[in-house]
Amino acid sequence: MSSEGAADPSAAVSPAAVSPAAVSPAAVSPAAVQPASAREALQELQRLLALEKDALVRLDRDAIEAFAARKLELDAALKEHTARVPLSALDRELLEGVRAAALTNQLLLAHARSCVQGVLSLLAPVNAPGYTASGHAPTTAGTPPPLALNFRR
Repeated sequence: MSSEGAADPSAAVSPAAVSPAAVSPAAVSPAAVQPASAREALQELQRLLALEKDALVRLDRDAIEAFAARKLELDAALKEHTARVPLSALDRELLEGVRAAALTNQLLLAHARSCVQGVLSLLAPVNAPGYTASGHAPTTAGTPPPLALNFRR
C-alpha cells in the first residue's frame, strides 16, 4: 500500500456517509496512527464504535475482531493522555457518549452470541430443548433455551 492510501483518522469518512458493508476496519482506522490527544482518542473511539455496531448487526466477525484490537490500542492511548492531562468537561461528555455506545455494542454482542448458541443447540439434537435424539436420554440439566433480545430503535 502506498503512503497515499493511509488516511488521517480525523479525515476519515463518517460512518453514516458510507454503506456499512463497504467499510473495512483497516480502511477506517490505520493502527499505526496514534491520537495526539485524549479528545482525538475519544472521537476515534466514538466513530469506531458506530462502525462496530454496523459490523455486529451484520455479524462480520473479521471486522469485529479488528475493531476490538483497535479499541485496545485507543484505550491505551487514552490512558496515557489522561495520565498526563485530566479530561476537560467537554471530554467527559464525549467519554459518556463513548461509554453509552460501548454498552449498546456489548448488548448487541451478547444478543448475537445468544442467537448463535440457539441455532447451534438446534443443530445438536442432544442439546436441543424438548427433543431427544434416538438412543439418548432426555436432558435434565434444566437449562432454559437462549434468550434473544431486540434492542433496535
